[in-house]
Amino acid sequence: MNSTRIPLWVRKLLDRSVGHRYYPAVVALIAFASTASFSFPFVIVLIPAVLLAPRRWFLLGVLTGVASGIGGAVLVELFQYLGKELVLERYPQLVDNAHWQSASAWLHAYGLFALAVIAGSPIPQTPAIFAYSLAEPSTLGVLVAIGIGKTVKYVFLSWVIARYPSRFIRYRQACNE
Repeated sequence: MNSTRIPLWVRKLLDRSVGHRYYPAVVALIAFASTASFSFPFVIVLIPAVLLAPRRWFLLGVLTGVASGIGGAVLVELFQYLGKELVLERYPQLVDNAHWQSASAWLHAYGLFALAVIAGSPIPQTPAIFAYSLAEPSTLGVLVAIGIGKTVKYVFLSWVIARYPSRFIRYRQACNE
């Protein structure tokens, strides 16, 4: 999958639901699914979601941040259930990834605070969640840490998108060329 393009089913879902009052909940559900499955980066969905409904930027940022926190907690439980060996067998590139190394070092030194910072930064959070799940993680702590980090990140990003949409529209046009 091309990571710079929004999946077609997501695009259709956004287009169909933008006029409804439950639109922020639909976008939050996509954020949950994206985080829990780590199938595509959610930011590629947040940008068009806010551009379609710029007056809802704050609600979109808050709900998607909370939904990502819940998705991160589900992911920790999934990693614990599957076990380290099965996950490493299916995704061997995780351990060799440079992000894995830096996330592991931060998590060992700072714990949940590091997870919140990683969730709020552009660094991919899945290796950090996996590294944290290898220890004895607090699922509630993961939910809160990722929820806070992603909420801050998504509210800020939503505000920027709603306030300066022309920059994102030009960026989208440049990506399509």
